Amino acid sequence: MATAVEFPLLLGNQEPFQDQAFRYPLSFSFSDGSSAPLFTAGVVSSPALERIALSTVEQIATRHMGQRLLLVQVLEGARLFFRMLLPHLEHLCPAAGIDYEIGSLKVRSYSHGSRAASHQILQPLQDSRGQELNNCSGFDGVILIDDLIDAGHTMAWLITEYLPCFTVNRIGVSTMLSKSRSRTNTVNEILSRHLISAGMQVPNDWLVGYGLDMALPGDGETQTLHLFRQALPGGVYAFNSNIEERLVREYRQRPAWVAEQLSAYICKE
Repeated sequence: MATAVEFPLLLGNQEPFQDQAFRYPLSFSFSDGSSAPLFTAGVVSSPALERIALSTVEQIATRHMGQRLLLVQVLEGARLFFRMLLPHLEHLCPAAGIDYEIGSLKVRSYSHGSRAASHQILQPLQDSRGQELNNCSGFDGVILIDDLIDAGHTMAWLITEYLPCFTVNRIGVSTMLSKSRSRTNTVNEILSRHLISAGMQVPNDWLVGYGLDMALPGDGETQTLHLFRQALPGGVYAFNSNIEERLVREYRQRPAWVAEQLSAYICKE
């Protein structure tokens, strides 16, 4: 049996999380002989995320009673959170007289410094059958579902630039987590007008797990690697942002070295 690894919870609870059956990597050894911790800030337990999912749907049901909605999964990161929402949607929405459909879209943001300077739609807005949507005027509202609000630039762009082209009557945003970080006045103003629920506040650190992922750049033929694309015991982990650049650089130079150390925790997309 693996030695229990303890992390402080992000719930204000001082009791450590322990998992007797699964060992989490505590540090990464670089090829220059140095090492650094991979995880800081702790975990959010799976039951806590389930509570966030229930609260999210309750707030949607309260705000949009009797309406017809399009619920849009944004990017792959939202997939697992969206899956957690489904049983609550199926139970609470009919009770609130809400008729809903499910959609999805994918967008890539290109950063300039700490800001998202440009955006590329990788998958246009489409319904659950994969049919592209051109007009949303038949819905009372469109709600964007994402796993995390970080700087908020991509979400603000979707709200102000992308979705208005679809004749949307009303736009809402619901997320699982929100980073405790500063955002521009413009982003704050946009989010304040459209945010339905922001889930749990988490530290301004790099997050992986439960659908939140860090992509290690491939070298062309090598598949991009993702840490914790599958839900692991304990839920969400915080990646130490101080070594993010070092780890990416190490992977570019020695992908086999990185893969060997993290082989038990990496799955290919």
